[in-house]
Amino acid sequence: MMATAFCRGALLTVALAAMACGDAAPTSPTAGIAPSPVLAPGQPPPRNFPPLAGPSRTFAFDHELDYRVSDGTKNSLFVLYDTGGFALRSSSWTGEYHGGYTEAGGLITFDWEGWSVAGPWGATGTLKDGVLTVHYNDVMQWSDFENAAYRLTRSVQ
Repeated sequence: MMATAFCRGALLTVALAAMACGDAAPTSPTAGIAPSPVLAPGQPPPRNFPPLAGPSRTFAFDHELDYRVSDGTKNSLFVLYDTGGFALRSSSWTGEYHGGYTEAGGLITFDWEGWSVAGPWGATGTLKDGVLTVHYNDVMQWSDFENAAYRLTRSVQ
């Protein structure tokens, strides 16, 4: 009796599979809406930042502000592009950090591509007599970014 029920179930499964593989005409794909990216908790939505190209000013590390800094900071530099984009680079690490900046009256506000679940990244700078002084918010300082001053080393037009 159990074997008969099993055989009938197997036969029904084969029949359903055969019907699913019938000679129906192929259908064309339908246009769909692209899904939104899955963001980690606290992650800001993706943004477009200015290009890192064209005329720029390069500021190399000059001195620490608050306390002794790491070699990564000592070997770092900021490149501010006239497009409003920036790059923070260091010969002590691979890759670089990017974003956009606004400058008004010697005050610079940095808007970073990077982020943290602890909160948004943020930094401000002042520019006076060829020296860019950068102060990071607490979230970035907790991620080993160190306040420092950078001196203008070159300007590319």
